[in-house]
Amino acid sequence: MNKIVLMSFALITLSISTAKAQSFLDKIDNAINKVDKASNTADRASNTGGKVGSLFGKKNKKNTAKATEDNNKTVIKISGIDLTSLKKLDGIISGINGVIDTGMKYNAAVSTLTVMHTGSSEKLLEAIQPKAKSIFTDKNIESFDEGSIEIKMK
Repeated sequence: MNKIVLMSFALITLSISTAKAQSFLDKIDNAINKVDKASNTADRASNTGGKVGSLFGKKNKKNTAKATEDNNKTVIKISGIDLTSLKKLDGIISGINGVIDTGMKYNAAVSTLTVMHTGSSEKLLEAIQPKAKSIFTDKNIESFDEGSIEIKMK
């Protein structure tokens, strides 16, 4: 009889601790599920954003261009340009073969376009000039060197 009471007491104690452990594991499982749901929601939002961007013709050039060792960075500094012309020039540069990515910073005094491209800065300038005649000409170019082009509008 003593053994039965002792065994019953041990079984009850064990089952209570097992229930508490299961509750704890359920809480961890719920937390992991919430993190998974948040991650899936972020992935779906990213995919939707990409689809919406593709509807408007915006391409993700970072993913379509192959990263190679011959990619170069050229900073184009333009003084005295208005925002409309800067955006137009950025669009022209983005459409040039070999251009991987562009970044634009506007300032009324000196604006910058950062261009990731293949080939030299001189080749980049030669490709830009025929398409950007309405924005600047040879007489506006102050200087150019590998990695840097300076243009003065007025």
